[in-house]
Amino acid sequence: MNTSSRITPALLATGLAIISLLAWRGMMRAEDARIVAIVFACIVLWATGAVAGLLVSLLFFLLAATLTSVPAAEIFSGFASSAFWLVFSGSAIGFALKESGLSERIGMALARSIGGSYLRALLAFAVLSFLLSLVMPSTFGRVAILIPIAIGYCDVVNLGESANGRRGILLLVIVGSYELAAAVLPANLPNVILAGILEQSHGIHLRFSEYLLYFFPAGVVVRGAVLIFASYWLFADTVHAVSVSKERVAVSKRELHTVALLTITLAFWFTDSLHHIAPGWVGLGFTLAYFLTSRPEQLTRFTATLKMDLLWFIAAIIGLTALVNHLEIRIPDALALESLRHSPFFAYLALTALSIVLCFAVTSNAEPALFVPIVSRVLGQSAHLKAGLLMQVMGYATTFMPYQSPPVVFGNELARLDKTAALKYCIVTALLGLAFVLPVNALWWRLLGLL
Repeated sequence: MNTSSRITPALLATGLAIISLLAWRGMMRAEDARIVAIVFACIVLWATGAVAGLLVSLLFFLLAATLTSVPAAEIFSGFASSAFWLVFSGSAIGFALKESGLSERIGMALARSIGGSYLRALLAFAVLSFLLSLVMPSTFGRVAILIPIAIGYCDVVNLGESANGRRGILLLVIVGSYELAAAVLPANLPNVILAGILEQSHGIHLRFSEYLLYFFPAGVVVRGAVLIFASYWLFADTVHAVSVSKERVAVSKRELHTVALLTITLAFWFTDSLHHIAPGWVGLGFTLAYFLTSRPEQLTRFTATLKMDLLWFIAAIIGLTALVNHLEIRIPDALALESLRHSPFFAYLALTALSIVLCFAVTSNAEPALFVPIVSRVLGQSAHLKAGLLMQVMGYATTFMPYQSPPVVFGNELARLDKTAALKYCIVTALLGLAFVLPVNALWWRLLGLL
């Protein structure tokens, strides 16, 4: 924290000075300068942790509402979004799984199947994280389901709260639930935003099978191997096999109650394309049904453990996305580089790098809103326009810092992981992704004729 206290003021002073200079020289509209300054200041504070996250979120709402002309309804739209309520209900689902004992029972079943192998456990949870993304459209929902199950498994195989193996498994589940799902079109929010923008602005319709074909080899197989290797290397540990002869405990009424409500919830999540009810409202229905049919002290215990700073962070990030959408992106004609239009591989490297940088600035949720207009202007009507627009997926699926992906922040809070371990895991997996995932994806696209 001492280091953050020294670095943060210097970063803020330098960045705000540059923004002010650009506005003074007429290179940026005054309104755009205020928006960029607010986004920059909040991102720096969230990333460094120099100020409590809840206070940063409140600061964002205050500055955005008083210093910009963006309507308050858009600034505070996070509180009305499905994502906000999905985080809330995800916490309730995690609480229900743990309180009922269901997470421990599922963990026991997994332990019996996996046996005494840490590597096999990592592989099993990586596969489970990807398979769930094929049928469950929300990363927050997947994390809410998988974290209690992973914790239950760790408890059964004696991986306590301070165990390396517990951190490795939980971080694999959290980061994998977001990054592996980037290869599945409707499985996370940036994918959905990207598909909507491409259809609206360019008439490009992405199909589920086509999208999965583009990204499965590198985005699932290679990235999954990277996540498993990082957990195995950074958090090496030993898993103890569970005796098959251990006495099985009868299923309790609380477990049956939770299973019934969770089955209904999952059924609604899996069939969202039929009824069009957003995942957040389905999760809210689970929360109400669970606590209305539980003892009053259950709700008291839940509210005592609820992370309000996380909820405000999610609402602020969604508001930040709305704020970014009001920026007027003006790309000078000089940036329409012929080398990008006629050198697909150079374009792949440059545009993927741009996507990664944008995620540092505005997080993964807002990245498509900035990336698409920039790349559209740079590439024009090049034959590689579609490939260029899709290059952003490799960028926003590479998470260097937890704040860049709200589901990763949510998972870390739900699993109660220390921030140092999460940051180390994200940095290592991101660097390994640059070294292995991006080149393999380029070779695969070359074979498909995209590059």
